[in-house]
Amino acid sequence: MSFARRSKKQEQVDIWPGFVDALSTVLMVFIFVLVGFISSQIYLSGIIFDKDSSLSDLKSRLARVCSILDTEKTKSAKLETENSDLIKKITELNASIATLQGMFENEVSLRKTEHSEKVTLEEKIDQLTVQLKDVLTALAAERENAEQQQKAIDYIKKENIKLSELSKLNSYRSEFFDKLQAIVKDKKGIRVSGDRFTFQSELFFDSASAEVNEGGRVQLRELADIVLEIGAKIPKKIKWILRVDGHTDVRPINGGKFASNWELSAARAISVVKTLIEFGVNPERLVAAGFGENQPIALGNTQEDMAKNRRIEFKLDER
Repeated sequence: MSFARRSKKQEQVDIWPGFVDALSTVLMVFIFVLVGFISSQIYLSGIIFDKDSSLSDLKSRLARVCSILDTEKTKSAKLETENSDLIKKITELNASIATLQGMFENEVSLRKTEHSEKVTLEEKIDQLTVQLKDVLTALAAERENAEQQQKAIDYIKKENIKLSELSKLNSYRSEFFDKLQAIVKDKKGIRVSGDRFTFQSELFFDSASAEVNEGGRVQLRELADIVLEIGAKIPKKIKWILRVDGHTDVRPINGGKFASNWELSAARAISVVKTLIEFGVNPERLVAAGFGENQPIALGNTQEDMAKNRRIEFKLDER
């Protein structure tokens, strides 16, 4: 019995070494797994750090690209503004060129008109010369009719004087036009129409008004200076006048100070004459006339046509 008990006890003691070995093996496997996990964490941390560095570098590059893009947008906006300004300047230059071309064409038309008047004067002189020869022939044949001879001679002399004065007045008229055109050549709303200068009413008057505004007074002072300068050169024996014609558009007047376009156009012409007198022009050399809407130069009904018809015209003429 004693032996049996020792054997049984010996069997119980022998289990522990195997258990310890198994436990050691498990512990080693655990330590190995733990070391592998820690190594993988260290490796992954390195990769994550590299990715974070790359991401920061990309963010920095993106910020620089955004900054460059903002700079380019600013430059583009500036270039668009400059382009818009250039387009506006080109438009203004084209308008100025068109205005100058129109004035040149008007000047050519005026020169043609003056040439036609000169030819007409020469024809009249030739006719009067022929008449003079006929009269002299008749006088030689009828010396007894001294009174008729004298009347004929006086008539011819008067006609010759008139023609001479008309010829001189044309030269002064040309000088008047040249000086006036030199002043108004760059101003809008002013044009040459045949043998007269035409100013749009808006340059002198406000809407439905016959009182000359400040801008109109400036224009009329320049005109008065030219009239005084040319008038001082014209001989006193030449009877000349500066004719001022007022015109309106076709729209009727509804209420207000003036009952009709006749009255408005006449009142405006008179206001211009009074202003010229105020600036020193002799009232004996001025004539005011109102035509209302009855002498249009543009036959359409557009705003532009109506603006053309609302005008003040000046003409240096004989009395």
